[in-house]
Amino acid sequence: MITIDNLFQNKPVLFDGAMGTSIQALNLKDVDPPEMLNLKYSHILEEIHKKYIEAGAQVIETNTFGGSRSRLEISGLADKVNEINSIAVKTAKAAANSDAYIAGSVGPSGFLIEPYGETPRSLVYENFAEQIQLLIDNGADLILIETMISLDEALIALEAAKKTGSRCTGVTLTFEKGLQGFRTSFGESPEEAAAKLYEYGADFIGSNCGHGLEDMKSVAEELRKVSNLPLLIQPNAGLPKVSDGKIEYDETPDMYAELVESLIELGIEFIGGCCGTTYEHIHEGSKVIKSHR
Repeated sequence: MITIDNLFQNKPVLFDGAMGTSIQALNLKDVDPPEMLNLKYSHILEEIHKKYIEAGAQVIETNTFGGSRSRLEISGLADKVNEINSIAVKTAKAAANSDAYIAGSVGPSGFLIEPYGETPRSLVYENFAEQIQLLIDNGADLILIETMISLDEALIALEAAKKTGSRCTGVTLTFEKGLQGFRTSFGESPEEAAAKLYEYGADFIGSNCGHGLEDMKSVAEELRKVSNLPLLIQPNAGLPKVSDGKIEYDETPDMYAELVESLIELGIEFIGGCCGTTYEHIHEGSKVIKSHR
């Protein structure tokens, strides 16, 4: 695995865009959940990664967002946890061919953890540790714990990553704007999240998903004010809308490029895309980043 210093060698660093959006665009009826692509069409997964690298991505994420045992149980794929995570990393590495780093993607467990729910913290930890170990063993360069709506769960995953041996671990949370400003679904502010993640040893932190480019710019500003850790910002391309039976996002690659410019001015070190961002978004972002080097 790499360290945070490796990522810093050529900053700002561009991460890839949405994996889920890329898979949905293929309209493959037998791919549900998205991790099924690893098992059935790894050659198509490799092409997705290659297109993002061609667009300028320096870090690509494995197709393992829902690859923990707890998430795969929902689709009856718990017995494939090893295979799904192994193929994901190996396919990403084949696509990268040393031209990009591989981030092992780890999403929420899908459980409501005690005291809010009945799921023991120990079970959630075990699920995270199992998946992260698989990602590391198969050659992921770093671990990215993402789209966390609970700071508590994010800290459990971060602890699992650290104890499993991850040398470079990032955590991104999703914030929604309410009467009290930006908060996670469990009420934690960017300032509170930043302080706790630093305390628990995150190598970089940030935010992903959310309502779109403008909201994410505001979240980035808040995080920059309260944290000296490297920041990763990965916005959605707006909110999803259904048109002619298809899910579409209305924030264009040019609009994304404008956000990238603003994020660079804020000193954001790592930039990527979440739901709705495409190869075109990343390509336009890459042009902006290259102009600042």
